[in-house]
Amino acid sequence: MRKNKKMMSLVLAAAMAASLAGCSSSKPAETKSDSSAAPASEVAESSASAGEGTTITYVTLGDTGMELLKQAAEEFKAETGIEVKLESWAYSDAYQKILTLAEGNNMPDAMYGFSSWTQQFKEAGYTVAIDELISEDLYNDFSEAALDVCKVGDELWAMPSYMSIRGMLFNKNRLTDAGIEKAPTTWEEFLAEAPKLTDPTSGKYAYTMVAGHPKNTLDCFLPILWAYDADVMNEDGTANGFNNENGVAALQMYADMAQYAVPDYGQADINSTQNNFTTQIAAAYFHNAQGLAALKDAGEDYSWAEITEPLAGPSGSKYALGVMDVDLVFNTGNQEAAAKWLEFWHTAKYQGQVINQAGWVPNQQSYYKEIADFTDESNVMVAPFAKMEPMAKFKPSITCWEEVQKAMADAITKAVMGEISAKEAMELAGNQVDELLKKQ
Repeated sequence: MRKNKKMMSLVLAAAMAASLAGCSSSKPAETKSDSSAAPASEVAESSASAGEGTTITYVTLGDTGMELLKQAAEEFKAETGIEVKLESWAYSDAYQKILTLAEGNNMPDAMYGFSSWTQQFKEAGYTVAIDELISEDLYNDFSEAALDVCKVGDELWAMPSYMSIRGMLFNKNRLTDAGIEKAPTTWEEFLAEAPKLTDPTSGKYAYTMVAGHPKNTLDCFLPILWAYDADVMNEDGTANGFNNENGVAALQMYADMAQYAVPDYGQADINSTQNNFTTQIAAAYFHNAQGLAALKDAGEDYSWAEITEPLAGPSGSKYALGVMDVDLVFNTGNQEAAAKWLEFWHTAKYQGQVINQAGWVPNQQSYYKEIADFTDESNVMVAPFAKMEPMAKFKPSITCWEEVQKAMADAITKAVMGEISAKEAMELAGNQVDELLKKQ
């Protein structure tokens, strides 16, 4: 049951001046009570009077859905009198930019970002709980899985936005040409078949992956780590869960796959891997259908693509990487206007169409009712990934996730590049992660 404490949550959020415990100098700065947050009375008054004449800033990342965003902002202003100033930031520097803006008391009113930021920004006092800022109808429209990812305790501190379920994508033509009758179902099978799919002289490779970019390296590696029955943390979150036999085996598999991967992995990001697959340089990659959606929009053939469940590890474990992108409401005094805008944007007319075009999975029940494509089994952009939702696993939402992610990615990269062994890499990252977790 949702709490009916709207004004109290606003007051508490405005008064919060908590700093993050532990992590390093890259953590969000302490919220300053004399400058970073408006007095509680001002926040409540400002939010309560949100309407005509109010201007809010909304930040999105990249350019996905920008045209629909502009349309929605215009229609929202016509309906409410609230102007939405849109900004688009690069994914790569968004996190650091928020830290800088928070230090100068110049944060946007709302922002599209990552669920891994939710607890961190809450504890820094940057954001507010939104349970009572959105309608009951919208709250109940979200799937339980989506809400769970966005909650801290019993309160909703982020609004579920786009859900990306990531599985394996194979090039059927490349498999057939290599004499492979069906797509591999385990990592061991794929590694065994990889030489047949790799011919550097003709610029063809079995796989495309990342070893360098912190976030994208973990996006590629975590499904293997989970398939090998290891994890980022132990069950109670007090220590790492990968500096063990299973974690070492997972990293060794990742390093072994690099032999048959497009050799740009040291500089690659997720966009590079997508391009390597859609241009048919790589026979397989681990992601969603976003690249295929781009081919579809361009009127190009993508019938050669086969979407399968994630590959299994030795025990049969397999997990799809669930990526829950979220909308955050910042503690700027414009909470109510920002939440009103997000509720307007979170409809099938707008965000539902973006999800459909991009090949993501809806996390609002109404989208399935209002957009026929989401229930069309022939829609390869959505249907195969929607079926994988029960096996989706998400990155942990912890205050020092950015640092944990970097520590793991740096060690993984060293192993993939042959600088240290898989065992040494897991020990290195494990020690660093343990220290970070102790400080939370």
